[in-house]
Formats: sequence, C-alpha cells, structure tokens
Amino acid sequence: MKKLLASLLTAVFAVVAWAQEPYPELGAKLDEYFTALAGEPASVQNKECDYLIASCQDSLVRQYVALKVYNHYLQSKIMGDDAVAVHVAREWFLSGKVAMAEEMDLVNAKVFVAFNEASLIGMPAPVLQAFDPSGARVKIPGEGYSVLYFYDTGCATCKVESARLKAFVKERKYPVTVYAIYVGQDEASWEAYRAGFEGVTHVWSPSPEDWQRLYGVLQTPRMFLVSPSGEILGRGLDTSALQLLLNREFSAGQFVYGERAQMEALDQLFAAYGDSLNVSHVMDVADYMAARTFGEGNLDAFKQNFGDMLYYLSSRKTEVFREAAVPFVKKYIQLPDVWDSPQDQAQVVSLGELLLDLCTRTPVGSPVPDMQVPGVLRRKPCLFVPGSRSGAFSLRKLKGAPAYLVFYSAGCASCQEMLAAVERVVQENRRARVLLVNMDAVLNDAPQLGRQLLDTFDLSALPMVVQLDKKGVVQHKYVSL
Repeated sequence: MKKLLASLLTAVFAVVAWAQEPYPELGAKLDEYFTALAGEPASVQNKECDYLIASCQDSLVRQYVALKVYNHYLQSKIMGDDAVAVHVAREWFLSGKVAMAEEMDLVNAKVFVAFNEASLIGMPAPVLQAFDPSGARVKIPGEGYSVLYFYDTGCATCKVESARLKAFVKERKYPVTVYAIYVGQDEASWEAYRAGFEGVTHVWSPSPEDWQRLYGVLQTPRMFLVSPSGEILGRGLDTSALQLLLNREFSAGQFVYGERAQMEALDQLFAAYGDSLNVSHVMDVADYMAARTFGEGNLDAFKQNFGDMLYYLSSRKTEVFREAAVPFVKKYIQLPDVWDSPQDQAQVVSLGELLLDLCTRTPVGSPVPDMQVPGVLRRKPCLFVPGSRSGAFSLRKLKGAPAYLVFYSAGCASCQEMLAAVERVVQENRRARVLLVNMDAVLNDAPQLGRQLLDTFDLSALPMVVQLDKKGVVQHKYVSL
C-alpha cells in the first residue's frame, strides 16, 4: 500500500497548506497523502496513519503530524472517516504517546471518542429501549433493515430532514423499518409532529444518556442505517445518502450512477488540486481507481466507480473535465468485454459515446468552421467605431485579441450572467471581440443553420463559449468569462 501510494503521490497536488503552518511543505505532502487514501477501508487508513506518525523521530514534528491527521479525519465529510479519527485519538493522544496543543483539546478528544466509538460503521448497533405513543416498550433496532432517525421538534434542520424522510417513506421501495426517535420532552409537540407522518415507528426514549452515549447524538438530526444482522451500515446520513445506501444494498447487480453523494465525493476529491487541476490529474485519479478495483478483480466496484465518474464528467461542463472525458471514455468506457450487459449499454456505453461525440466537435487546435452566423458583435466603443453591430458574421473572420464566440439562450439564467461578464470583458480590453449568437433566434428563424450549429459545436448546455485566436483557430472551449 505504501509503495502504491508513493507512486501516486508524485502526480498529486493538494490544496494550499494552512496559512500559519510550521511545516508547510510537510503539510502539503500530508494533504496529498489524505487524497490518495480517500475511499480506503478504515482499517487500512488506520495502519497508514499509524505508520506516518510513528515514522516521525522529532517530537514536535510527530505532534504536528498527529494533530494534522486527527483534525483531517475529525473534520472530514466522508462517511466512515470518523472511525479513523477515533483510532488516532485513542492510539496517540488518549494513550499519552503524543501531547495535544491544549489541555482542553485533550478533553474534547476524550468526549469525541466516548460518544462515537460505540456506533462506528461496521460495528454491532447498540440496543436501545424506547416507548411508543401508547407507552409500549420498543426494542431498537428491530429485525430486518432499520433506520434510526433521532430528531427534535424544535430543530429547524430536523424539520427539513423530516420532510425529506416523509417523502422517502411515502415512496419507499425497500423493506425497511424507520424508527423516528424523539429526543425532546414536549409531549404536545411530539404529538403534533406525529400527525400526518405515517409509515414509521414513532418512539421516545426517556434516557438521554443512552442514545447520546451509544449513538453520539449530541445534535440533531442524526440518522443511522442498520443491517438485518445488526451491523451499522451508515451513520451521519441524510435522506439522500440513505437512499443511496439502500439502492446499493438491494440493487442485486443493478447499478445506480450519478447519485448526489458520489458527485459530492468527486467534487471534494478534485477540489484538492485547486487551480492546478488538469487532464493528467483526472486520468491519474481514474488510473488509481482502476488499479484498486479492476486491477484487484473487483468488477462490480470498477463498474460502479467508473459509471459514477462518467456521469460526473458529463455533468461538469468545464474545459478540464470535458477534455479529460475523451481519453477517459476511450480508455475505460470503450471496453466491450467489461460493459457487456443491456444495462451497461443503456446507462454507460451510450452516454460515453454521446459524451465523446460532443467533446470532439470543433476540437481545440482546429480552425473554426467557415460559417455565416447571425449575431451581435460586441467590442469596446470608440470615437469612430460603435460598441455593438448586428448582422451575419463569418466565424473565420472573427478577429480579436482575444476573440470569443458565445452561444446563449435568452431565457437561461446562467446565460444572463455570462452576458454580464461579456460586458466586463469588452470594457476592460479594447482589443477583445465577442460574437453573441442567440440560439433561440437562430433555431426559430433559420432552423437548418441551427441544426448545423448543433452538429458542429457542443451546445448540449448553454451558455457555450469558444475562444479563438487571430487566425480563427480554437484556443479554448467551455470558457468561463
């Protein structure tokens, strides 16, 4: 594992280090390491973190590394990372091997461990005794799949999550029992909450120390998913994440791609590269994912991860991700011996082919097609030349330094923001030229030309901005002004 990660880290760039870090270069390397470890089981990450901390010979450096590791996993939004924070706290700080910066930090670490160590993912779910509205005793979790939803009627976030959970229960696809566990003491408020919320088991626990300590419910809402065997499958969930976990549990080989949780995880992963993100970085991540899934014989994990990444690339209309889509599809989606089921063809292969077609239209480095297109030419006005001119323009003759071709729709909010940005560009740069093409008008007044433009450029989502050089050669696509 260390050798594999070491080779990956040579190609990884992480976010800027803490503003006042005593070891900025070391901090940046640790950030790279965290990025490479993301998605590994907690047991693997525990060993890697122990190795990192133990390898520090200087006591101050060891303290810095241990605190950096602990704070990373303590603040992580990735489900399951809290288990690593618990391990690091117990192994290095509570044991006295490494001192924390302040005594209060140690107290907080003890509280964190005490209120989380009993309900980590993969552990047996602690048993709670609660009461239903009639006063009958209820054992939680029950048989089968159980959802434990801790809430308070006075919690604003709980009201939003409860509304989502109501919709989930109403459209429930899977055999799960939802326990709505009230943590407050207002009987009238609880009764009002239950009205109209059917399909769940409403309970109240009179012993706060039980659910607080056993499930770490120090704030609400708090949601867990427990398997029929009593194993905790998910913690710190919202309804969307719950749906995702259940989809995976009950899919029986059927894959669900592009779920919000996966998209957010990829957002977090690529955000670590900051402004340095490029096509090579995207492919490095894909290659690493392939080594950890297909390379280890786990075809299902490969399909899930690469289907998700395909959906991610198709939904992110920026130059880096669209350029990366071409080698990504060719290398990992055009594999007939892998993507061989009807579902694969419908949900993955067809999308990959469409994305490849869109991304290769009028590629960077190619001359812009020689077409006459109606539009509005914007430039900074001067004494003898107006700032705006309407008519039909030859794309090959769009001269400027820089020159932009902007396709937009009048009813699109993002397009209106882009048009405002165009005005800033032409006001700030006298040499800039921007041709605005209203696709609504083109499709209405000249449908044949509209279809030709749709076949020539990737206009799957508007606005679309293409940057040209003085000779009419495409310099950039998917530009954000």
